[in-house]
Amino acid sequence: MTVFLLILIAAGIVYYKMSPLTSKGNDGAAVYNGHIEIWNVPAGYSKEKKLDRMNVKTDRNAFMSQIEFISAIVNDEYKDEEVAIDTFTYLYEIKAGYESELFDDKPYLIPYLCEGSDSAVIVLPGGGFGFKSIDGGTAEGEDIAVTLQKNGVNAFVLHYRSNPYEYPIPVLDAQRAVRWLRHHAAEYGIDPDKISLIGFSAGGFTIGSFISQIRGNDCFPDDYKPDEIDKEDDSIASAAMIYPALSFNANVPMLFALFDAEEVRNASRRAELLRQVDLKSYVQNSKDVPQFVAWGTKDKMVGTSETPAYIEAARSVGADVTEVVVKGNDHGFGQKYYMDAYLDWLKIG
Repeated sequence: MTVFLLILIAAGIVYYKMSPLTSKGNDGAAVYNGHIEIWNVPAGYSKEKKLDRMNVKTDRNAFMSQIEFISAIVNDEYKDEEVAIDTFTYLYEIKAGYESELFDDKPYLIPYLCEGSDSAVIVLPGGGFGFKSIDGGTAEGEDIAVTLQKNGVNAFVLHYRSNPYEYPIPVLDAQRAVRWLRHHAAEYGIDPDKISLIGFSAGGFTIGSFISQIRGNDCFPDDYKPDEIDKEDDSIASAAMIYPALSFNANVPMLFALFDAEEVRNASRRAELLRQVDLKSYVQNSKDVPQFVAWGTKDKMVGTSETPAYIEAARSVGADVTEVVVKGNDHGFGQKYYMDAYLDWLKIG
């Protein structure tokens, strides 16, 4: 749960275009400033005001809103938590300047390059689809990328779109990141067949949904016009999911962060949405992707039953799944519990 207990940053954040290597971090790791937009006009782009489609209490205290958000999404029973989720997203992502007041955000990659390496990993942070943990934190973004970089792997941290953007927008951003990197692979000296994904919590769900529900398909909105990058193959070498939310069965109110509120309120439609995001039902479609899954036996955020159920289902259809069970740990455990195993696996996967 510590992943979500980040200090809220009230000041706006200025986005920078891709810029040169600026400094050296600890142990000589390269530090990059800026980002690379991966879409000129993204699917789901508009000049509509987000607040026109959100249920926000603008007078809420930012810290209390954070606590309310965490409490809201950890529940295996339905409760109308639209206000708590939307208010937190507004205060943390929009008012703080990480995302726009309009639906005109452009997902981007932050590169951590490694000279002489032809492999790459795209890193997806968590945040319960209410925010992204890289907005004000480093644990599921920069820290992971630097570790990969120091171990001879190019890393690209993805800032994808979340609430109030609805499914499948976050997953389409992951697909676009894969296609963008394959399209530009030669520029970075990367083998397009050596591109992998690693995601945390909600980022883990996004990866799981990508490999089992979106990959190989074009699920764009009707008004979207595909470009040259959309013609690229979206195959990946492997997928890693760390303390992932592979269903919403333990986080039923989190549906409000990913779907239309009126649909979530409707009992029959809500049941359909829960089936839609229960990824163990779609493992047949991802059995060709080597997978690495790490989960904690005391995870109060996403529960402790859905991840092993997913692994069992995936293995039952012949998927190659490497499992790391982190005994006695809650949500958001650190690299020391899985990274060595992941790096060893990545050489094979």
